[in-house]
Parts: sequence; structure tokens; C-alpha cells
Amino acid sequence: MKHTTRLLDILDRAENGPIIDESQWDIFMVPQEIAKLQAEFDINFKNMGDTLIPNDDQLADRLFEAGFALANRIGVLCSSTSRRMMWTTKEIEDAISVAPIEITYGNGLDKHTERKRRPEDSKPLTIKGGGVGTIIPEYLYLPVHQSYAQEPLIDAMINCTLETIYGREIRTRSPWEILVGWFEAEATKTACKRAGRPGLGIGCVENAVSEISELSVTGEGGFSKYDWHHIAMVSEFKTDYTALNKLTHLVNNGSIIHSFYNTVYGGSVGGKEGVAIAIVGGCILLQMIYMTNTHSVSPAHPFYGNDTCPEIMLPISIAQQALARNSRLMTDVVLTPVGGPGTKTLLYETAAMAILATASGACGLIGPRSGAGVNPGHVSGLESRFMAEVAHAAAGIPRSQANELALKLLALYKDQLNQRPAGKSFEEVYDLRTLKPVPDWENMYEGVKSEIREMGLPLR
Repeated sequence: MKHTTRLLDILDRAENGPIIDESQWDIFMVPQEIAKLQAEFDINFKNMGDTLIPNDDQLADRLFEAGFALANRIGVLCSSTSRRMMWTTKEIEDAISVAPIEITYGNGLDKHTERKRRPEDSKPLTIKGGGVGTIIPEYLYLPVHQSYAQEPLIDAMINCTLETIYGREIRTRSPWEILVGWFEAEATKTACKRAGRPGLGIGCVENAVSEISELSVTGEGGFSKYDWHHIAMVSEFKTDYTALNKLTHLVNNGSIIHSFYNTVYGGSVGGKEGVAIAIVGGCILLQMIYMTNTHSVSPAHPFYGNDTCPEIMLPISIAQQALARNSRLMTDVVLTPVGGPGTKTLLYETAAMAILATASGACGLIGPRSGAGVNPGHVSGLESRFMAEVAHAAAGIPRSQANELALKLLALYKDQLNQRPAGKSFEEVYDLRTLKPVPDWENMYEGVKSEIREMGLPLR
């Protein structure tokens, strides 16, 4: 309840700010302001060649200034009221100056604390393993989540999405959405118990398309305030009453709030430079509208739906550095590879992004969202274990070394990006009786680990 005063202020701004048409916002306001800021703060990546992880603190600092100016100048559009929610420079400075620099998930013996990191920090990242909304058939929902929860290196879990509920079609803003939320809570908590980790913090409510599931399932018998609850920003820089309804409920029951901002490369924010500015400004604005504990980004490629291509990896890296160096905001990176389970492509992409995020100062890694989350049932706990192992091994290495490693890995998968190898389903890569990876998947994982050791990363 400590944020009640700020909550009232946020709701007031959603109803009393200046009016703007949404099409005006999308077509003119956002792209024009991004273009101005790019020139004003000299955000230019043209001379970087094939660099994925820059080592330029001055550029990172200018990028933070550009992102801060974006947040200050445009604010957030509440599409439910057509009002711009705007804040002064001092209001933004005050809000981000008191943002938390650590947050604890879960309870009992399964508690885990995520902490603020800086570029090249030797502190380990928080690993939030899971399929990040990938659709899963009902009969696989529990074993899939147990495959994540049983991995000791996973510090918190993020849920997948159900394909059906009791064999019925799921309809948003209906009783079915309430039922699917309760199914998610019961199945994932059972999975954690079976894995021997009953207090593991869970990223939820993943099936809450509207606010109905969140309001229904967050409370006694469902998800708790020790889990981490999601609120997304609508791209670009928009919120609505659905999100603000979730916010109001979560603030009043004292829950941990995690927010997403996912822009589209080549959309209204433009190319690499625009994506980088948007990430910084977006994370600042997430703090202003949702009072978040942690923030995450996963810019999407317009054709592949991933974030593991070089034109997106570079802006993620420099934006993470900008936020890590200049703010208290705790930021995570969502890994969205094109490759699915049972493919080397997935493992190479996961390793490259884990190294990039770790060296750039991210506080946590989320995923991987294997196969860009588009193939039902194509996820498994093994790739999250691999993500954790690579991230822990990369903690503390210089950005220059991280860049070399990421470039070597990119060379191994870049030709596969437009092929989008779906790989295999959970049933094909895990033994459903033992919930262990099948030999082929385990051997491929061990082989790729050996390759990365030969590149110079000290993987265990």
C-alpha cells in the first residue's frame, strides 16, 4: 500500500492529461521525437562495423540522456482515455532515484534476491527460466514447468500459456479466462512442489490476456505477493485501463511488479539507434506508470520475431549499459531465439545473448522463449539450464572479450535465422517418465558446451 499516493497520481494523469489522437501519436509523435533525439544526442552506430557489445561509456551515457529526454517529452498515451500522461524532469528524476536496487522473489528456502548490476559486473545474474508465454497443451503443462523448476540454477520461473482449458477454447474477458488463470496457478505450483522447490517465485499471470485472470488468481490460494506479476506496455509507449486495473490490484495487495516493453525493429521507432533510445526511454516510462520493481525488454524482428539478430543485439547491449551506468533501474533481457529445442541454433543463440546481457550490465535473464514462442510445446528446461551456465561463466569478463565471443557464436547461427528451425517438441526432447532430457538433446547440449569452452569461456 506504500505506493497508493503515486497510484492516485498516475490514475489522475490518465484522465486529465492533454488529449491526443492515437493515430497522431503512432504516425507523428513517436517517430518524429525519436528522430530528433537521435540527431540531438549524436546516437549513431554507423561506424561500429559488426560490433554487438560496444565498449563506449560516453555513447552509453549520451544514450541515457536521449532516453530520459524521450520519457520527459512524450510521456505515455493512455489509449482508454486518449490522454497523454506526462511528467516533469524533476518528477522523473525523483521517481527513478528511489527505484529499488534489489528485490526478493519466492519464500522459504526458495527465496532469491535479484540485485542491480553494472557493465562487466562479476555478480551473477538472476535466472528466470521458462517458456515466456509459449503455448503448451494442457496435458504437458505440468511436466513442462517441472522441467524448469527442477533446474537448480533457475532462481525464478516464468510460465507458458495454455492451449485450451479443460478442452475448451479460451475466451478473453469471460469465465474461461478466470478458469485458465486458476489452472495456471495450480499446475505451476504443483510442478514446483514436485521439483522440491515449493517456494520458487513464479512469473505470472501468463494467461491473463485481460485483467480478469490477474484480479481473480492473485490472492489466497492462487499466486502470491512473493511471485512476480507482469504488466506490459503497449507499443509504442501506451497503456490502457486493462493494465492500470492490474496495477491497482497489485499495488493494493503489495505484490512484486515486473513490466515489459517490447518494441519492433523498423517500426515507428526506426532502426538500431531508434530501438536503443526507445529501450532506455521505455524502461524509464515503465517506472513512471507502473512503479515496477524490475523491467525487461525483448525487441522483435519484424520477420523472424526474435531478438538474436545483430541489428537488435547491438541496441539491446548499449541500452542495457546506458541504464546500468546511469540509473537504479533493474533491467532484464528476454531471450527470444528462432531455434527450437533439439537444435544447435537455439543453443548458439542462447549463449550469444546470455553473454551479451551479462557483460552489458543486465540484472536478469528471462527465457529462453525457444523458437520465438510460435511452435506449441517447443520448449524445455534444458535450454534454461544452459542459459544460466553461460551467464554465470560470463560474469565479470570484459566487454571486448564478450563481443568476440558473441561474434563467434553469431557466425554459427546467422544463416539459420531466416530458416527458423522449429526443432522438436517437449515430448521428443524429454523422457516423460523421468523428466530428463533424451540422450540426443543432452549430447547436443554437451557438445555445444565443449565448443564454447574452446572459444575461451570457462563453462563448467
